[in-house]
This record gives sequence, structure tokens and C-alpha cells, in this order.
Amino acid sequence: MSLQQGCNSCHSAHRTDTLFAASEACLTCHNDEHSLGFEASPHGQLLTRAIAGVIPVEQAVSCATCHMPRTESIIDGEAVVQVNHNQNHNLRPNEKMIRPVCMQCHNLGFSIDALADPALIRNNFNGKPATHIPSIDWSLKRVAD
Repeated sequence: MSLQQGCNSCHSAHRTDTLFAASEACLTCHNDEHSLGFEASPHGQLLTRAIAGVIPVEQAVSCATCHMPRTESIIDGEAVVQVNHNQNHNLRPNEKMIRPVCMQCHNLGFSIDALADPALIRNNFNGKPATHIPSIDWSLKRVAD
């Protein structure tokens, strides 16, 4: 049986709680190792610190930060922030996430290494990549020469 997803799957019908929709709502359906590992991950800890008021909420990372990134556009001369609700744009293959998501905070080499490490993905990036993809080093060396 397939469940239909709609706005109320993540957002309350009577109030806008983007913080709930950005992480807690995800866990109402997703219970895989990656999703359940979010809270203990470095990204999850940033969200916890933002909720506690220790860091600005703009520095927080949620499930939506990576899987539903925000983009800013100018519409009729005004800056408008939009959320990309089409998860196919940044979910699978996960390499789609490197430029629009990972590289907003991390460098290319780290991003490639992290997404090439299945164990690191499963535990929601709690740790450092155990894998190193040397092709980025070759490219950087070639540019430097």
C-alpha cells in the first residue's frame, strides 16, 4: 500500500512549524539507520544547539537542509526563499547533493569522500570518512601545476 504525501504530512494544517517539519516530521515515517542517527550526528547536534538558543538557527542543519534545500530567488525585485520539496533533485543518487547541498558548508574533497562511504551515510555522517577518493587530489594537483 502506498501512502499519499501532502503538505499535512510534515506541516500542521493550522500553523507553520518549519522546525518540526524540517526534522521531527521526517521521523514519523522514516525509521532507517540514517534517519534515526540524525540526532547523534554532528548535523543533529547543530540543530539541538540552535533549538537551545546556543547558536543562530541559520547555522542549524536539519534533514530538510540536505534533502529539501532552500534557494533564494529575486521575484518582483524581492528576495524570496523557496524550499525545494522535490526530493528526487537531491536524494538518489546521493552524488546529486554535492554541489547544491554538501558544498554549502564542506569542500569538494570532503563531500566526495563522505558520500563514497556507505557506513558514514548509514550513521548520518557521525564521524569522518573512512574512504578517500584520490581523483580529486589528481585534479587539484593538475590545476596547481
